[in-house]
Amino acid sequence: MAIHGYFHAFLDLFYSRSCLHCNRNLNSSYALYLCEDCIKGISYVSTDHCIRCGAALGPHSISTVKEGCIKCKGRRLSFTTTTSVTYYEGAMKTLIHKFKYSRQKFLFHTLNEILLARDKVQAIVPNIDVVVPVPLHWTKKMRRGFNQSELLAWGMQHNFSKPVSTNNLCRIKNTTSQTQLSKKQRQANIRDAFRVNDPKSFQEKRILLVDDVLTTGVTAAECAKKLKQSGAQSVHLLILATAKDPG
Repeated sequence: MAIHGYFHAFLDLFYSRSCLHCNRNLNSSYALYLCEDCIKGISYVSTDHCIRCGAALGPHSISTVKEGCIKCKGRRLSFTTTTSVTYYEGAMKTLIHKFKYSRQKFLFHTLNEILLARDKVQAIVPNIDVVVPVPLHWTKKMRRGFNQSELLAWGMQHNFSKPVSTNNLCRIKNTTSQTQLSKKQRQANIRDAFRVNDPKSFQEKRILLVDDVLTTGVTAAECAKKLKQSGAQSVHLLILATAKDPG
C-alpha cells in the first residue's frame, strides 16, 4: 500500500490526473483512470440474460442453452453459450473507446481486471481447451498497433494457463466498419471474412471465443461458424461489454 501511495504522489507532482469519463480530478486519489463514482457506476450483466445470445431478459422471460430466448429462438447461432460481463455504456464505453481508438493500450490492464473479476468468468474457463480472440484484419491491426480482443485473450492465458490461438482463425477480408450498418448490412459485410488455416487443431476442442464488444452478434456468429466447421466441439462466447439489446 505504501508503494502505491508513493507512486501516486510522484505522479501528482508532475501532472494533473482526471477521470477519463467524468473529468473529475484524481490527484490524491488511488484511482488512476476512473473516479470512485464512475467505477461504482459500471453496469454489470446479471444472470438475467440469455445464455445463448446474451440478450437482456425481462422479468417473465426464459432462456435455455438449446432454445435460447424469444430474440434468438430459431436463429442459427454457432456459439453454444454467451457470457457477457458488463453493459456497453457509461464509463465502460468510455474506457473501451479510449482503449481501441485513442491507442491507450495501457487501459488493457484495467479492462482485464474487470473481465477476470467476475465469478461467472472464473466458472467457465476450466471447461475450455483453447482461447481464440476475434481477429482483426492485418492492415487494421497494423494501424491500431494491437488487437484488443487478442490482449484480453492473453490475459486469460496469464491467469488460467489456457493456450491461446492467435494465428489460426484469421480475418481475410478487410471489411468496412460495422458501426453504422444495419444488422442485415453487417451480415453481408462480414460474410466470408474469416478463415481457419489449420482446421485439425480445432477438432473436438471446446473453444472460448473472446471479443470486447457485442452489438448484433453478427461478427461473433461468423467466427463461431468457421470454428464449428473446423470440427470444434463447442464455441463459448466471452464478451467484455454488451449492448443493452444486442439483437
